[in-house]
Amino acid sequence: MKKIGLFGGTFDPVHNGHLAVGRAALRQLGLDTLYFIPASLPPHKSDQLITPFSHRAAMLRLAVQGEPRFVVSDIEGLRSGPSYTIDTLLQFRQNLGPEADFFFIIGLDAFADITTWKKYRELLNRTSFVVIDRPSHACQSVAQEVGRCFPDYQEEDRGIWSKAGSRRIYALAMEPVPVSSSMIRDRLRRGESIGDLTPASVVDYLQVNRLLPAAKKGGQS
Repeated sequence: MKKIGLFGGTFDPVHNGHLAVGRAALRQLGLDTLYFIPASLPPHKSDQLITPFSHRAAMLRLAVQGEPRFVVSDIEGLRSGPSYTIDTLLQFRQNLGPEADFFFIIGLDAFADITTWKKYRELLNRTSFVVIDRPSHACQSVAQEVGRCFPDYQEEDRGIWSKAGSRRIYALAMEPVPVSSSMIRDRLRRGESIGDLTPASVVDYLQVNRLLPAAKKGGQS
């Protein structure tokens, strides 16, 4: 059975932190392939103006060049309507068949809102969740959020939680990478360099295509 990582997000734009997460997931989970899945219409970001999908996917492809186990998927860009994770997962299952063992990679901040996702319980019956352990002001740890959102899960080993009949939840431990897409957008608005935050190929693409990732409707993100 092949171990397949699914890493969804807006990637507006992709940065070095995203790539570090991908490498950590490959290493810690022994994944065969990791798919980066840019969202087309993320339902939880309806208040934001987002760079067109084609540009975000193109920058991802540039960023993962030279990483043979990284693949960029257009699956959500080919669908109409909001980008619901359950629909994406079902499509991957149909495409890759029963021999694929899925691991869905998610940030701690997004995991803290998992109970608002479409069919979130069904998701945990179909894929393991790999939560990036990066505490923020609102989320203290993966353990705290698992206890709050899924009190019926028990810690079977350090950083691994399980429940009979469902898939596991893993904490992805890694050194923090001090970068975010909003940081890149802020620097671009101020005319500052972003060469230390994202691959040079992405910097070139942004410059050639004159892309300035947009702010929230009515203000900056």
